[in-house]
Amino acid sequence: MERGTFEHSRDFGGANDRDNENVGLWYDSDRLTLSGVYLDEVTAYRARKRWIEALETNFLLEERHDFTIKVRPARGGKLFKVRCDFQTACGRYAFWRLTHHQAQEVQFLLETAHLPFVGLEEFERVSEEELDEFVPLAPPITRARPASDSPGWLQALRAMRSLARTFISRGSARTPPE
Repeated sequence: MERGTFEHSRDFGGANDRDNENVGLWYDSDRLTLSGVYLDEVTAYRARKRWIEALETNFLLEERHDFTIKVRPARGGKLFKVRCDFQTACGRYAFWRLTHHQAQEVQFLLETAHLPFVGLEEFERVSEEELDEFVPLAPPITRARPASDSPGWLQALRAMRSLARTFISRGSARTPPE
């Protein structure tokens, strides 16, 4: 029986599915299943929704035909497991591509599916004046800094905002080839 993990996860032991209850993304090549273990139910259902979107969009699979995804509690409700079973030949090929690093973009989508999405609109909503007034919740204890100095993280945030605007504007300026 071959079992494995994606790059970010630790290897695990045990021969049955119940032993696979460490947080992370796992696969079982004998059963053709992907499993994601999450800390809370909301995160698990968010991951389930994005897994479905990723598989339907990138592999043109159909839920309930090519694959099924279920969420169930694990460890007495302390963790929640999302399990995806691949059923058809197309589904098995998508599974093979995921587990053999042939679809790294989709693998990344599955690995980060549990993270909340913050769009550019949320990022743009903060004005420059608000950035100047922004104070971190737990400021580091360091030497006193003159009020005129801008913290490094604030400069980094402004640089990230500028880069995001540049990339978005470049992307919208391109027209797809016909």
